[in-house]
Amino acid sequence: MISSIVALACFLTSVFFATVSESLRNFLRSRLAYVCRSRNNVDRFGQILRDDEAALQASQLIQLTTLTASLVLVLASPAGDWFPLGHGRLWFDVLSLATVCWLLIGVFPWAVSRVAAEYVLYYFWPLISGLTIGLLPMLSLARRIDTLMHRIAGRSDPEPESVEKFTEEIQSVVDEGEREGLLESRAGRMIQRVMELQEEDVRAVMTTRTDIITIQANCSLEEARRQLLDAGHSRIPLVEGSTDDIVGILYARDLLETLSLSDGKKELREIVRPALYVPETTTIDALLERMKQERLHLAIVLDEYGGVTGLVTLEDILEEIVGDIADEFDEREEELYEIIDPYTVRVDARMHLDELNEQFDLNLPDERDFDTIGGFVFSQLGRIPKKGERLVWEQLAITILEATERKLVRLELRSTVPWPGSTATSETAVSQ
Repeated sequence: MISSIVALACFLTSVFFATVSESLRNFLRSRLAYVCRSRNNVDRFGQILRDDEAALQASQLIQLTTLTASLVLVLASPAGDWFPLGHGRLWFDVLSLATVCWLLIGVFPWAVSRVAAEYVLYYFWPLISGLTIGLLPMLSLARRIDTLMHRIAGRSDPEPESVEKFTEEIQSVVDEGEREGLLESRAGRMIQRVMELQEEDVRAVMTTRTDIITIQANCSLEEARRQLLDAGHSRIPLVEGSTDDIVGILYARDLLETLSLSDGKKELREIVRPALYVPETTTIDALLERMKQERLHLAIVLDEYGGVTGLVTLEDILEEIVGDIADEFDEREEELYEIIDPYTVRVDARMHLDELNEQFDLNLPDERDFDTIGGFVFSQLGRIPKKGERLVWEQLAITILEATERKLVRLELRSTVPWPGSTATSETAVSQ
């Protein structure tokens, strides 16, 4: 009888700490802050944020220990104490025990944490904190083992906080602010774009190889000055032959200074600066951090074979966050898309699929092999189509409006349902 009471106490303790563990995994900082502020105990909010990782490990340790103890006591007790029906079948006893464990250890804590995680942590934090302090020696051993496993696997030491957790938390705050009218939708989109920088690679914002403007290394200083003026850029790659052979980056300021101080007999090679090369798998936020550290505004993107695939500027990254940035010297660029009627839209073949899907509520596959709507058409046909050819994909008809021998230029998309926001007869959108 005593063993049964102890087993039940251990099991209920395990259920409680399973609920605490789920609450520590699923709580939202914004909600926890509200709970603490409304009860005039802001200090507890800081305590939970500081020690939540250690508390989670302690809760899991207690849960596992008490669950194991309860199961051992149940299995060691006479069958009649727990299964009074006396079926006498091992499979039935095991199935019944597994079902109870699943409901009370798995489902119940998960359900509670989804609706009341912050309240569980607030009210039971003194108990959780005290037990965490008592288990510090074991938690320290667990952290050492975790660090050792990371180093054996060739990975950096484990971070105390999860990036994914911070991302989800920020997203929840943005969504809540937009719902309550405290945050404009434009500001919310900018915050979301900033968070996406850690996931997207530089291919999403780079100028592709075919659109890179370069200057040949054998040009004179005066000819380079004219080309810089025509291009309208302050920095341009200097190449020797092909785009893959980049000598360096020519700065307009360096060129003008050389022209004003010398007799023009210097070679371009003497005034170019080294280029920053990055692989195309580099994330945008990693490139931005490197640009800040090295005080550079331009980077050359390389593929796995060392060939140049594109070019990224600091302005490209900023435009990914705030939208198109134009000054008084920029000519009006052709729009990426134009809505002709509620069912027809014309798009630039270079428009990225993620933008197209988001803008028009489409579900075109966005794969690693291609990034643009033009690349999608290539992958479907297996060749470069000619002007006037038509491709049908699900409920979408794609017609080639303009193409060269090497690439697609302009496409027309016709849907069987109206495009979102197509009430006007003609509408233009985001520039390149």
